[in-house]
Amino acid sequence: MHLTINEEKKLVHWITTLTQRGYAPRYTTVRELAEIIWNQRFRGVNDDDIQLVNYDAFGKDWVPRFMSRHPQLASARRKLIEAVRVKDVSVERLTKWFEDLQSIINKYNIEPGNLYNMDESGFAIGDIEASQRIINATICQAFQAKPGRQEWVTAIECVSADGTSLPPLIIFKGENLSRQRIPASIHNNWRFRCNTKG
Repeated sequence: MHLTINEEKKLVHWITTLTQRGYAPRYTTVRELAEIIWNQRFRGVNDDDIQLVNYDAFGKDWVPRFMSRHPQLASARRKLIEAVRVKDVSVERLTKWFEDLQSIINKYNIEPGNLYNMDESGFAIGDIEASQRIINATICQAFQAKPGRQEWVTAIECVSADGTSLPPLIIFKGENLSRQRIPASIHNNWRFRCNTKG
């Protein structure tokens, strides 16, 4: 075992904190941090002229063995969400928003079929939307933050509170719509358009 029990606890705490914030680390990041912790312990013991302490390097199997010692850790593919959305979300803000919404619904006696949510999301074709991460599985965190937004394709969805929805509109960046981009399995009521801005 390369790290001490306390050093591993600190590493688990770090993974937990990142999971809560939507930035769960990759396997390589966890191994790199473990190596930094390990190297700090021996700083000042070894120097350029003499090496008093020597251990094998962290192997590719170190992270799975580390995770087996800490059952609260798990491997998961995380869905990406824009970093600004993760940063601006808090229990207080969400609670206030839902209280204000319920107040308006009650005041005007709005039926669920008259409540709609419309969302526009942009993504890059070929953008990897999920990657293997290490999380604290005891925390319910569904999204992985990503640093911004690319606008090659825009999807517009509109859903009513009673479950009915309008067909989605997909807008590709370009001057002409290429039908080769559209899989044959796509439902025929979807709408596709293109423009130069995406």
